[in-house]
Amino acid sequence: MRTKALPSPLLIPALFWCLGIFAARLASPPFWLMAGSACLLGLGAVFIRNWRGWLLLLLCFSLGGLRLETAQRPTHLDLVFQKQNHIQQEAEFWVSALISRDAQLYEIKLSELAGVDVREPLMLYSESPLEPGRSYTALLEVIPGKRDPLLDTFPSRHRAYIRQSLKEIPGHRRFLAIASWRARLLAGLDAKLGADADFAKALLFSDTSAKGIYRDQLTRSGMIHLIVVSGLHIWFIYAMCMILFNALLPRRLAEGAFLILILVYSALNHWSPSVVRSVLMIGLYIFARWRSIPLGGPQLLALSLLVITAADPAQLFDIGLQLSYLCIGVIILALPKIAWIKESQLPSDAVRHRINKTLDLLLLNVAVGVAILPVTLYYFGTASLNGILGNLLGIPLSGAILALCALILVLPGGNFVSAAFVASYRLALRIFLGWTAFVSKLPFYLENAWLSRWQLLGSLILVLCAMYCLRQWKLRWKVLPAAALGAALLVVPPLFRSDPGGIYVFNCGTGDCILARFADQTKLMVDTGPLFREAEKSWAARKLLPWLKRRGVNRLDWLVLTHLDSDHSGGFVDIAKTLKVKNLIVSDETMRDPKWEAWRDSGMLKGAQVHCVSDTVTFAAGGARLKFLHPDKEYFSETANSTSLVFRLDYAGRSYLFTGDADLEAEAHLLANYASELKADYLKAGHHGSRSSSSREFVRAVRPTEVWITASDRNPWGFPHPEPLAAFRLYARGVRSTSNGSIYLPFEQKD
Repeated sequence: MRTKALPSPLLIPALFWCLGIFAARLASPPFWLMAGSACLLGLGAVFIRNWRGWLLLLLCFSLGGLRLETAQRPTHLDLVFQKQNHIQQEAEFWVSALISRDAQLYEIKLSELAGVDVREPLMLYSESPLEPGRSYTALLEVIPGKRDPLLDTFPSRHRAYIRQSLKEIPGHRRFLAIASWRARLLAGLDAKLGADADFAKALLFSDTSAKGIYRDQLTRSGMIHLIVVSGLHIWFIYAMCMILFNALLPRRLAEGAFLILILVYSALNHWSPSVVRSVLMIGLYIFARWRSIPLGGPQLLALSLLVITAADPAQLFDIGLQLSYLCIGVIILALPKIAWIKESQLPSDAVRHRINKTLDLLLLNVAVGVAILPVTLYYFGTASLNGILGNLLGIPLSGAILALCALILVLPGGNFVSAAFVASYRLALRIFLGWTAFVSKLPFYLENAWLSRWQLLGSLILVLCAMYCLRQWKLRWKVLPAAALGAALLVVPPLFRSDPGGIYVFNCGTGDCILARFADQTKLMVDTGPLFREAEKSWAARKLLPWLKRRGVNRLDWLVLTHLDSDHSGGFVDIAKTLKVKNLIVSDETMRDPKWEAWRDSGMLKGAQVHCVSDTVTFAAGGARLKFLHPDKEYFSETANSTSLVFRLDYAGRSYLFTGDADLEAEAHLLANYASELKADYLKAGHHGSRSSSSREFVRAVRPTEVWITASDRNPWGFPHPEPLAAFRLYARGVRSTSNGSIYLPFEQKD
């Protein structure tokens, strides 16, 4: 009896290797345990023949975890930051890339720090313009990257600030500095294309300072991958180069020339993981053909994945790798070869061939779009099936634009040929952007629809079942148990989602945003965080709303805006547009503010019951009592901070005092009129720990168990100031700051 061969002898071992890396990331077993397990499994595979196959697969699993453990070694800066929270030293560095022109953010590589060789990348904020490829010296302050325990999935990179003595090192350029070449090529595109250069820069070099203006529309249209340098671009470049080189050179020389060229291009793209993956796959494919080694699509997929994760196992957790290999896996392993229209139905070969190719492409778009949907919902809370239609025209258009960009880049300007290519590029770009605008308006777009880990696993099981059936082009009943398991994981976990309740004081920089979730699932929010730049999304849109949606929060029962300074109300617009706000509490000073009037006139407040606090008043919310103490009807001030709402929350036997930005004048009024009402277990420090608030007398009247300071690490105002800190340490048992990450305090009954 003939058995059916596996699709690839490397595919299953590669999957076990990757599962071992994932398991080691989740469980973090000790090194000796993983090494011992690998040795025992290896010996077992040698001596136990009957179980050799399974033992070898388990050995791959153990070796994957072992490789991750050996790769996770702290850098020189990591070791320093274990002992101190910042470094300020003379440094020598070279600039590798401009990340954001607006934020004045650069990627740099350290050469020396305090006279010691330190070869590490950093994110640098510089008010003075820097040129990529050049070397500089300066007094740098280096701050460790942090991971917020609530809001962040991955830690941020270490960042640096120029404090003084910035000087360029004359004539000190890195040999054949790729950064300099990249900067010149980007400048060349600016000179030739003017206002239309941004798209070309993003398409050719994934220039992050250029692609932001296209991101939202391309995301909604499901075609964001077309403007990010990815595997698709590399295969386009491979096709273009081989057409050109094969006309001039023998095939092997043509492929060798391509490999050299694509390595230079990869360096110009800072060895982007997506580019390196595609170059590796093409290189393995070319080498296998040179050596006459049969290497099918599944084996090429598995081999390249093994090489990448062996070199850097952390790449397995990169969203780009996961999406690209999922897409390629669907194309190679799932798509059937179907004769949609047969010769008997349509005799014309040319017409039949084109129709069948179009239907194949449509099936490919549907399969890939559905396959990646759960992954994008898990990571980003968004998914777009608009790309099923959009890619039909978007992919060939982006390929044509890519070819035109490359020709414009290499050809000298100022002549008829160059002008013709520029005109063609602008025409193709207008068509592409028009098509994108049309597709982005289609209704097949999900936003703020997050999946949990269990739901992601269930969705992927369903995708695998669908891939298996799609490959056979028939429903296979034997996949029903797996499909039932996937459906259960998708549907059941949300039904048992439990929330212990508590108070979250979010790390939103130097700004305020606090959420209280009570036992009956009533949700109270105090302020909405900052708006750093009017042209960008608020902190709430970037951080808070995704976090809330992941936890199933679709409404706020109560929202208190203490005042309308941008560091307290900057996220209100995004929150009001995304969440249902049932009750909104503001002061009468707020209701006279032009910003409030603009919100009201725009209809943004429709559906919310607005409660205006003009005197001392109490509200009941979810079993809690909110007593507003300030400003009362006897108090008047011209400043927004002085008229910040101050209230005490009483719940489960404990009290919490929220003071907004109330200043010393407001505190004096409270002490004179409501001293007996100020005692609280927890105090949110006024005005982020500024000396303009938190007088010693006020803190003594509150006598909190703990004080919360809402200020970013090393902020430009120097918050918290020494005077309020001294008062906190004198009258409170503990002081916590959001500069160390968001604060979570569960509600517990007071003893």
